This record gives sequence, structure tokens and C-alpha cells, in this order.
Amino acid sequence: MTEQWIVNPNRMEPGPNKPGRNGHFRSDPDSPPPAAPEEVCQVRIVLPSTWTQVPVDPDGSVTFGGSHWSLVVGAARAFARDYVDDDVLPPFGYFDAGAWWWWDGTTSEESILEGPDAADYVREYLQLLYPGAELIITEGQ
Repeated sequence: MTEQWIVNPNRMEPGPNKPGRNGHFRSDPDSPPPAAPEEVCQVRIVLPSTWTQVPVDPDGSVTFGGSHWSLVVGAARAFARDYVDDDVLPPFGYFDAGAWWWWDGTTSEESILEGPDAADYVREYLQLLYPGAELIITEGQ
């Protein structure tokens, strides 16, 4: 005797908006897309004019922004690795084994990016990452 197969309803067939039906996964054309997160942390790096191989804005700068300093620093490091030098500083920081490990070899129990001195740490890291560049750091509320 052969097994009897039970076929689920065709997911492409329009039907009620309930789990297991294609209608449950349709987007609502009347609802606006979710807003992008606000970029409250931003750094503008004015590169030395001798860095001609680097793609920059017309004023000779590159700008990185995000909702958190870790996004800004990560983007700036990736840009430096791709366009400035393959051999860049270690990543700014990461969390492992219950502690935060930072680029300068220090560790902490709390993220230094959560404190009031976060922009100062970012500035210190980026000055090492982009020697000779002017940094303009802004942090919104």
C-alpha cells in the first residue's frame, strides 16, 4: 500500500490573511516603510591632500554616521582597510568571555562606548587609524 500524501493549500493562491497562507506574508502597500535609525553619532574625516588614491567627497573628506559609535568606528575601519592600508589597527573592541577587549590591549567590564567619554575614545582610535587627518566628531542627543 502506498502512503497517502497530504498537500498543503497552494501558498500562491490568494486567501485569508492567516498563518500558513500566502496572504499572511504580503506587505501592506498602505503602510509606510519603517524609518531608518537616526544617525546621532557622526565623524567627518578631512584627509590630507596627499591621499589622492582615496575616494573622497569634493571637499576632501569622508563622513561616517550611525545610531551608535560602534557602527561609526566599524565603518571607518573598513574604509581604511579598503582604501588606505590593508594593515590597519585591530578592531576597536569586542565582547568575549564576559569582558570588553579594546584595540589598545585593555579590557573592561562595561563598554567604554556607553560612557560620557565615548567620543574621546573614538577620536583617539581614529587619530591612529587616519594619521594626519582632521577629525570632526559630532554626537546628537
